[in-house]
Amino acid sequence: MGKRGRQAIIDIGSNSIRLVVFGGDPRAPQVLYDDKVSAVLGRGVVARGLLDRRDMALALKTLARFAALLRLVPLEALHVVATAAVRDAANGAEFLAQVRALGLPAELLSGEDEARASAWGVIEAHPGALGLAADLGGGSLELARIGDEHVHECVSFRLGVMPIAAIRAEGRGRLRKALKDLIAPLDWTDQVRGQQLFLVGGSWRALERLHIHLTGASAGAPVPAAAARALKGVVREMGTRRIAAIPRISSTRAAQLPHASALLSAMVAELGPDSVVFSHTGLREGLLFQRSRDFST
Repeated sequence: MGKRGRQAIIDIGSNSIRLVVFGGDPRAPQVLYDDKVSAVLGRGVVARGLLDRRDMALALKTLARFAALLRLVPLEALHVVATAAVRDAANGAEFLAQVRALGLPAELLSGEDEARASAWGVIEAHPGALGLAADLGGGSLELARIGDEHVHECVSFRLGVMPIAAIRAEGRGRLRKALKDLIAPLDWTDQVRGQQLFLVGGSWRALERLHIHLTGASAGAPVPAAAARALKGVVREMGTRRIAAIPRISSTRAAQLPHASALLSAMVAELGPDSVVFSHTGLREGLLFQRSRDFST
């Protein structure tokens, strides 16, 4: 494949840093290369409001390797985005300056920008999608209402897997109350009641793998709301050690599933979707899709 149509995205997230090289039509991209390192930048932000120096060092080492690799690859475009961990850290600007010094054009996404891109990723893979896109990361949760092939209202909360762990440690019922308080001011959530909840992010995908392993369901098939809510009890009963033995579920993801499944249970209870769809596309695909739409107008 030549230079035309080949694009790379580096996603600097709270859990991991990922490089994906895409080819083909941005509206139906083909993954040519996919590399990920778990730098866990969000760990220090949750604990102290700062990116940890050791995590930053690992992240910068990884990004330097990605930059060197990409110098060998002819590209039409390179997008480098940072999300919740860098956005919320007091030393996030310092880190971004070091990333840019590597020759990487790093952009800090706002929470709404992140929600919008993830929602476009859902629309790209699910034509006619109607409901709510929910992107769960290590540091934040992004919600976006989607319908009529458009992204409507967007919001971002500090309710990623790592903050959820701290909230749940405070006691039973605290997570659902926290979610309820966050969505209470929103005047549009009633519009998605009875529609579909599209789940974006690695923790959600690991939860789908567990569901498929236990039920034999097809990947991407809608899961009835009651069955999705029941996954919280399934995860609790199995325990993370047994879950980590399931193919394609890492020990890191297995440790996150109690928190991801608890959030899903709370979201189903509070938002009342008809069914849940685990989306295999999100932020990175959405960035490409947005760009193709911008160029076509």
